[in-house]
Amino acid sequence: MKRFLSILYALATVFIIVGALFILQAESYGLALLTSGLGLNILYRILILRLQKFKVFKLHDFLKLLGILIMIFACVLIFTNSEYKFNILILSVIVDVIINYKEITLKTQ
Repeated sequence: MKRFLSILYALATVFIIVGALFILQAESYGLALLTSGLGLNILYRILILRLQKFKVFKLHDFLKLLGILIMIFACVLIFTNSEYKFNILILSVIVDVIINYKEITLKTQ
């Protein structure tokens, strides 16, 4: 399961980066790639979320849940004509990076 989760996270990250690059080049499928990456990232975050910690008040776990909700909201806004959809997309990626910074550090053990 751990190997599947690492592959899922890597794939989500690649889709987010490639989708953002295609959006910058005004390609139409960049938004689909970015949304796919966010969807995979949401799935990854839900799979690693430990619901047992919600019984004990842990602020960091509630922030992770908030990050998931912001990503879901960003994915829903993509399919609307909201003028803030790109801002929410950027916000959701930044919040995800800030909250989960330990997963993306390059430290080796």
